[in-house]
Amino acid sequence: MLLDAWEKTFDSGVYFNRDGIISNEHWMNANVKILFVLKETNKAKQNLTTAIQIALRSEKSGWWKGKVLRRVGRWAYGLANYTGEVPSFENAKACGKDATWGVAYINMRKTAGGARTEAKSFDIHVKKYAPYIRRQIELIKPDIVVLGGTFRYLKRHVFPEMRHICTRIHKQGDMIFINAFHPAAVVDACHIYNQVLSSYHNYKINYACV
Repeated sequence: MLLDAWEKTFDSGVYFNRDGIISNEHWMNANVKILFVLKETNKAKQNLTTAIQIALRSEKSGWWKGKVLRRVGRWAYGLANYTGEVPSFENAKACGKDATWGVAYINMRKTAGGARTEAKSFDIHVKKYAPYIRRQIELIKPDIVVLGGTFRYLKRHVFPEMRHICTRIHKQGDMIFINAFHPAAVVDACHIYNQVLSSYHNYKINYACV
């Protein structure tokens, strides 16, 4: 198994944060399979898929009350329910929690970091583990990959052959990559939602056959 082999490359005593598909049942039933690729956890040492499942079931989850998971859910809802028109932010806000069950969620660095990611060390890490990161994405087989502040690292080290299609959109094989802000970015929630969905909308109506 990929994650087992990956974990063995880490030094003894370094916690390896596993991640991936949140719910296999929801993923298999999803019409559009969406993967979110972020950087690292903020100090947390945990299995992220289990932690997200707990957050989605709990009415008092601190993680769900934060920016990251809520915005992931909204973007997931919008992308999964796009039919030629962008779903409203209000609907995405109301339905984001349910939509999160159907996504995959991974970090490029499987160890805990701090409040801010140090760019140089993160770049070195991604370069070292690029084959593992690439293989994890390939095994998940998403239709859409949302890069939350991770585009330049993924383009430089993981999928350098990605083709630029239009604003914020790249393609590799059948996968569509959306270059987005990190979900925790200090940007208005409605604005960042519309930026992600407008980029996808522009691609679908003008470049989908490219």
